[in-house]
Amino acid sequence: MEIVYTDTVDDLVAFHLYYYDHDRGQRALQTLVSLIPAIIVLVFVVLQSRQGRTPVMGLVGVAVAVLLTVGMRRFLRKRMAETARRAYAQGRAKRTLGRHQLKLTDEGLVEIAGKETYTTPWSAITQVAETADAVYIYCGRTAGMVIPRARVRQGDLAAFVEAVRAHL
Repeated sequence: MEIVYTDTVDDLVAFHLYYYDHDRGQRALQTLVSLIPAIIVLVFVVLQSRQGRTPVMGLVGVAVAVLLTVGMRRFLRKRMAETARRAYAQGRAKRTLGRHQLKLTDEGLVEIAGKETYTTPWSAITQVAETADAVYIYCGRTAGMVIPRARVRQGDLAAFVEAVRAHL
C-alpha cells in the first residue's frame, strides 16, 4: 500500500503548531512562561494594596495579569510559527518539502522524497495524529511525517492510516 502527496511550508508549520498545542511538556512550559508576567503584576498589586492603595488598583492589576497570561500564550504561539516558517524558507530540512511517496512494508514506512529513499522502522513510529487538514505520523516526540489531506495525489489516505495504526 502506498500514498503520494506534496508538502508545503504551511504544512510543516502546521505540524509544529500541532505539536506546540498538544504536547504535554510544551503546554506545561507555555503555562509557566505565560504566568511569569502575571505573577510579577500580582506581586506588584499585593505590595500596592499593603500600602493602603484603593481596591480598584487591585482589580486593575488582576485584569492586567489575566490579559498578560492570555497575550503571552498567543505571542509564544505566533513566534513558534514565525520561527518554523523562517527555518523552512531558509532551506532547513529540504527533504520534507515537495513530493513524497510513502510505502507501507513489513519493515516499516519507506519514504521516497526527491532522489532519496528513507526507511522508518515500525519501532520508531510513536503515534498517528489526525486533524481536519492533515495526518501526522510521529517518529519520536518532535519529528514526523506530514500528510496534508488536500494534497494527496494518489492512494486512499484513510486506508493507509488504518494500516499504519494496525502496525503500532
